[in-house]
Amino acid sequence: MISALRPLEWLLLGIAGLLGLLMVGILSSIGDAPQWLPAPAPDPRANASATVLVAPEATLESLAGTWQTPLFSPDRSPDRAVGQATVSSLSSLTLTGIVLDGDLRVALLKRADGPPLKVHQNQTLPNGWRLEQLTPREARFVLDGRTQTLSLRAPRLPAPSTTPPITLPHESVP
Repeated sequence: MISALRPLEWLLLGIAGLLGLLMVGILSSIGDAPQWLPAPAPDPRANASATVLVAPEATLESLAGTWQTPLFSPDRSPDRAVGQATVSSLSSLTLTGIVLDGDLRVALLKRADGPPLKVHQNQTLPNGWRLEQLTPREARFVLDGRTQTLSLRAPRLPAPSTTPPITLPHESVP
C-alpha cells in the first residue's frame, strides 16, 4: 500500500514528519535558554563630556496667566472653585437624610439651587453654620450663639378613600 502513494502524498507525508520533529524539539525545550552578549564596558569619555540639564526657574507671578486664562477652557475664563459654594442661610437648605452609625454622624442637606451637601457632626457649612447635634429626626446648627434646627419632612399618606370597592356580579360556574 506504501508503494501506491503518489508523489504529492509523499510530499505531504514528509512535511507532516518535519512538523512532528519540530514539535518534539519545541516540547523538549531545546533552545529555551537565551545566549546574551556580555555587557559593554562603560566608556569613560562619555561621562566626561555629559552636561547636566537644570529645569528653568519659574516664579509664581510668571505663571499667573496659566490659571487666569486656562488654555483648554472654551471661554478662556478661570475654572470655578469646587467645594467653595456658599449658602446664604439655612432657609435655602432642606434636611433630606441623617446617618447615625456608631461614631459616624452625618446630615444630608439639599440646596435649593445647587448640589447636595454632606455635613459631619461638628463640621462647619460654607456659610459659617456648624452642625452641633444630630438626632434621628433633627439636625441642630449653631452660628454666633444662634441656634436653628432642621427637621426631616415626614410624608403623610392621603386620607382613606370613601369610594366603595368594586364588586363583581355573582355568576355560577358552568
